[in-house]
Amino acid sequence: MISILLSIMLSTQVVLHTGYSGSEVSTEKEKKELYQKLLDEGVEAFYMTDWQRAGTIFEKMKTESPSDPLPHFFMSMMPFWEYFFIEQTGDLANAFLQKSEPAVKLSHDKLEKFPNDTTTVLMLSGLYGYRSLVAAGENNYRIAIQSGLTGFNYTRKLLSLGTDRPDARIGRGMFYYMVGSIPREMRWATNMVGIRGDVEQGFDELKKAAESDSYVSNDAKMMLMYLYDKEEMFEEAIEYAEVLTEKFPGNVIFKFKKAQIHEKAGNMELAVSLYAEVIELNNPDLPEVKRKSKERLSVLN
Repeated sequence: MISILLSIMLSTQVVLHTGYSGSEVSTEKEKKELYQKLLDEGVEAFYMTDWQRAGTIFEKMKTESPSDPLPHFFMSMMPFWEYFFIEQTGDLANAFLQKSEPAVKLSHDKLEKFPNDTTTVLMLSGLYGYRSLVAAGENNYRIAIQSGLTGFNYTRKLLSLGTDRPDARIGRGMFYYMVGSIPREMRWATNMVGIRGDVEQGFDELKKAAESDSYVSNDAKMMLMYLYDKEEMFEEAIEYAEVLTEKFPGNVIFKFKKAQIHEKAGNMELAVSLYAEVIELNNPDLPEVKRKSKERLSVLN
C-alpha cells in the first residue's frame, strides 16, 4: 500500500517512448518532466485522500501514456484501501481486482521489454501480494495461494538484489503472513510446493522494514497497523496508528482506523474524539467514513 506506492513513486523514472529526435529532444524532455509532475501531484492527492483530484490526474496520465501501468496501479489502490481499512465488501474486492488487472497486464508487458526494471518487479510483487490478501479476505484461498506464489516469485527477484532490502522485506512479510493465516485444512496446498511461513515471521519482516530509513518504512507501518488490529493486538496497532496520523493528519482513513482501534481497545474517550475529527474533515470522496464515524459516535455517546 503506502509501501509499494512510495517505493514506486520515488524509484520510478518516467519514460515516454516516441520517434522524435534532434531538435525535438528538448520537447520530449519537457513532456517527460510534465508527466513526472502529474505523477507527483496525483500521489500527493492520493495520500491526502483527495481521490477525486487524484483520479482526474491519473485518468489524464492514462491518456498521455497508455502503456504506463502506474496510473492503473494507483487507481486500483483506492478500492483496495477502502476494502482494507473501512469495510470489507465483495463490491470493493471486485472493484480492486478489476482495476488492478490492467496494471498487472501492462506491468508484464513492460517487464518483457525491460527485464531488469526493478520498479516494475516491485509493482508486480505488490499487486499480486495485495490480490492474494483480498482473495484471502473473501475466503477464496485457492486464488489467494496462486496470487501469493506469483507475487513471491517477483519478491524473490527483489531478494536477489539483497536480502536486507526493506521493499523486499515487505513483500516477504506479506507473503509469510498470508501463508500463516490460511486455515489448517488448506495448508496442504502450500505444503505441496514446499512453501512455509507463519504470522510471526510476517510480522518480523514487516517490523524490520518499518524500522528502516527507507522510503518504504511508512508502508510497512500501515500494514502493521492493519494486521495487528486484525490479530487483536491493539497496543501494537495503536503504536503504528499514532505515527501514521501524525505524518498524514489529513488522511481520513488513517484517522478512522485509529479511532476504531482505540474503541476496540476500550479507549472510548479517544475514540469519540477521533470519530469527531473524521466527521469534521468531511471528506467528500469517502462518505462511508463519515457515515460510519457518525454511527459509532451515536453508539458511544
